[in-house]
Amino acid sequence: LRDRGDGDRALAAYYTPALPPSGEVTAQIRSFVSEIVPDYMVPATLTAVDELPVTHRGKIDRQALSRRERTPVGEGDAGNPSVQTGMAQLWAQILNVERVRPADDFFELGGNSLLAMEMLARARIMFGIGVTEIRNLTRSLLHNSTLSAFTEVARSARAGAANGVSVPHVDFGAEAELRVPVRLSASRVPRTERPAEILLTGATGFCGTHLLSTLLASTRARIHCLVRAPDADHALERIRSAHQRYLLKDLSPGRVVPIVGDLTKPFLGMPQDRFEHLAATVDLVYHCGGEVNFIYPYHELRDANVSGTREVIRLAGAHRGIPVHYISSMAVLAGLGAAGVRHATEETPLSHAEYLGVGYVETKWVAEKLLHQAAAQGLPVAIYRPNDVTGDQTTGVMNPDTEICALIRFIADSSFFPDVDLPLDFIPADCFARAVTHVSTKMPATGDVYHLTNPGLAMIGDLADRLDARGYPVRKLPYDEWVRNLVGYAAGHPTHPVTPFVPLFVDRASHADVS
Repeated sequence: LRDRGDGDRALAAYYTPALPPSGEVTAQIRSFVSEIVPDYMVPATLTAVDELPVTHRGKIDRQALSRRERTPVGEGDAGNPSVQTGMAQLWAQILNVERVRPADDFFELGGNSLLAMEMLARARIMFGIGVTEIRNLTRSLLHNSTLSAFTEVARSARAGAANGVSVPHVDFGAEAELRVPVRLSASRVPRTERPAEILLTGATGFCGTHLLSTLLASTRARIHCLVRAPDADHALERIRSAHQRYLLKDLSPGRVVPIVGDLTKPFLGMPQDRFEHLAATVDLVYHCGGEVNFIYPYHELRDANVSGTREVIRLAGAHRGIPVHYISSMAVLAGLGAAGVRHATEETPLSHAEYLGVGYVETKWVAEKLLHQAAAQGLPVAIYRPNDVTGDQTTGVMNPDTEICALIRFIADSSFFPDVDLPLDFIPADCFARAVTHVSTKMPATGDVYHLTNPGLAMIGDLADRLDARGYPVRKLPYDEWVRNLVGYAAGHPTHPVTPFVPLFVDRASHADVS
C-alpha cells in the first residue's frame, strides 16, 4: 500500500518491463490483472523498476522499492514523454492514423462520439483514472480536443486533481422560450385520420424505423423521412439499412420519400422552399429524431434536440396547425423523484429540471416545454413518454446501442445482477409503434401526454431468472459490490457495450438521487 499524502492509501504494484515502459504496456498489465482478481485488488498505480530488490532472506525489499522507484507510467508532468507518447499511440490506434502530434485534434482526425467513448474508456485504464472522472474528461475533450490539451487533463485526473471544464449553467427558463410564431388558418386543415402526407424525423433510429414500418402498414400516406446524408440516394439507403437491421419488412416502393436534412440547422437543413412546401402539404408530423448521448452535457446536445424541436414547431405552426407527435422519455420525470415527489401522472406539470443532471434528459425536458407552449398557442401537440423500448414481439431484435441492452449483456457476461428493487418497464417496439399510430390518427392532439408503459411490470430479479433459465447462470450481489464489479469488468473490457454507460451507475448528479 502506498500513502497518497492525504491520509489515504492505495494499492501499488511494481514490475520489471521486458519492453520500454509505456501507457500501452501499462494498459495490457492492468487489463490482465482485472480479469483474474476482484476490482478492489486492481492496483491504483503500476510502477516500472529496473529490478525488484530483495532482502538477504530472498523477500521483496519494500523499503528499497520506495527509494528506487521510477515515476509511475501515466503520472508526472503533462510534458512527460510517457504520458503524451502513450496517449498519442492510443489515439493513433483508435483513429487508424499513422501518427498523432501534440496539436492534432481528435475530431479533425476522424473521431466521433462513439470513438470518443472508446478512447475515454481505454485512457482511463491506461492511466489508472477513476471512472467518476469520465464526465469531466468528456467535457474537456469537447472543449479542447487537441492531444496536448487532453493529455494535461488526463494527467491531472490521474493525480486526483483534475481541473476540467466546468459545466455551463443551464437557464432552463430561457432555454424553454418558444421564440417561433404559431399561426393557424382555417383553410387547408390537415387530414389526421386519413393522412396523405406525413413528415417523420429519426427514421433511421430504432423507434423511428418501427414507427415508419407501422405507418406504412396502417395508412396510405407518403412518408417524408428527414435523414442526414449527402444526397437522397444515400438517405434512402440509410432508411433501408435500418429496416433490414431490425428485420422489418421491405419498404413500400414510392411511399418513402427521403429528405436530406439536419435537425441542427435552420429549416431542418432543407432549402427554404422545400421546408415551406412541406408546411403547406403535410398532415401529420412525428418527431423521433435527436442525438442520444448519456455523457455529453446539455449544451453539446442542444442544437439537435432543442433547436431541432423549435424548427419542427416552426414548420407545423407556420400556417395550418399540423399536429406534432413528439417521442419523449419517461426520464424527464426523474427530477420530480429527486425533489421528493413520489407519484406522477400524465397530468403532472414538468418541473425540477435542475435535478436531472444528464444532458440528454435535460434536452428532452426543454423540448417538451417548447411543445407545451406551442400547444397553449393552439398548435395540435401530443407527447409520448416510453421508458425502455425493446425488441418487437415477432423478432425480438433490440437496439444494441441502448443502456438496457448493454446492461442485459453485462449481466449475462459477468454472471452478476444487483440486489435492488429495480423495476423494468419494457414496451416492445411493435406495441410502441402501434400505440403512437393509433393515438395520432384516432385522438385529437390537444397537448396531452401519454405514458407508454407495460401493464406487466417486471423486476430485475425476473430478468435474472429468465437469463438463468436460458443457460446464463447469474447470482445477485449487493448494489455497491455490484457497481464495483461493473467498474472492474469495464476496466478489463473497454470495448464492452456496457463500458460507455458505467458513469450512469457511479457518477451521480450533484443534487439528484438518480443518474
